[in-house]
Order: sequence, then structure tokens, then C-alpha cells
Amino acid sequence: MMWIRACVLLACLALMPFLTVRAQPTSLEVYQTLALGCLYDVPDTARAFVLDAPAQMPYLRTALADRWRRDGRTLFLADSSLQENTPALSRLRYAVEETGVVYARARRKQYARSITLALRYTFTAADGRLLGEDQCRETFTDMIRRADRVSLETDAFPETQGSIPHAGWMRRYLEPAVLAFASAVTVYLFFNLRSDRSDGGA
Repeated sequence: MMWIRACVLLACLALMPFLTVRAQPTSLEVYQTLALGCLYDVPDTARAFVLDAPAQMPYLRTALADRWRRDGRTLFLADSSLQENTPALSRLRYAVEETGVVYARARRKQYARSITLALRYTFTAADGRLLGEDQCRETFTDMIRRADRVSLETDAFPETQGSIPHAGWMRRYLEPAVLAFASAVTVYLFFNLRSDRSDGGA
């Protein structure tokens, strides 16, 4: 019985790094959440409408469509599911205006992560009347471990990636200078001690 508990404990310890990563949303998931916060309420009481989304960041369209359909709305995608015999419907059109992932140095082995998404949208009635038009800009911030940065990005989507902040002046200049000085002292002492031993042996 004790060995089973020990195995379970070891398995939990081994999985902890992966559980830590999954506890935080990926940059892609954050963008989806920001898009939902911006656009979800725009159609208001419309139970059926057309979503006209750009090819850019297709996962935003997926998250929006899935959420509206789960809530019982009938949704048509302008580029695929819209049929010729579909009745005239309201239309929600949006465009991506700004994206960005920024990392800043925080505590040791941590980055402060900031993710920004700006969308511009229009919502028109079936007869073409403008029902709503606006822009939203949302920013999400959190702290991540430096070791987790790559796993929270998505290679296929450059907007989920951010540049690594440059090291501070102490790390860039002082630390290499101290290391170089220490190396020089070590070499000096090494050769001097060898020389003293040689002289003493003679």
C-alpha cells in the first residue's frame, strides 16, 4: 500500500510542471477570450445572423461561432455556410486592427506578460441599416515563468509570440566583466602557483 502511495506522489510531482503551464492560458486562448468580451454582446437579441470574419486569426471566429451556437443562436459564416436560399439576416462584420504580446522582466525567472487585441466591428440589419459600429481594445496581463514562455505561444500564429526583453545593464555588462576578471585571476594564480612549485622543487 505504501509503495502505491509513493508512486502516486512521484507521478504528481512529475506532472506538476505541465499542470503549472496549463493553469495559465496560452496567448491564443487569451486572444479568444478578449474577442468574446468585445463581440459577444454586439448581436444583442438577434437569434440568427451572419458572421463576416477576416482570414486573419481564424481561431477568433471559431471561438465566437462555437459560443453563439452553444447559446442556441443560428449562425452563418459569410465565406462558407451562407447559401443562396438563406433569408436576409443581420450581419456582424469585424476586422483586426491591433495585436501584440509583450514580455517585461519581473521577478527572477518570471516575465510580466501583456496581450492586446483591438477590433473594429459593424452590425447591420437585414435591410442594410447600421445597428452598431464601434472599436474595442482590450489588454490582458499576468505573470508567467520564463521557462513556460515557449509553451504558451503558438508557432503557426506569429501574433501569439513576443520578443524576449533585453537584459538589464548589470546582466549585460557587469556580470560578464566580473566573470572575465575572475577567470583572469584564476589563470594568474594557476600559473604563479605552478611557477612557485617549480622553483621550490629546483
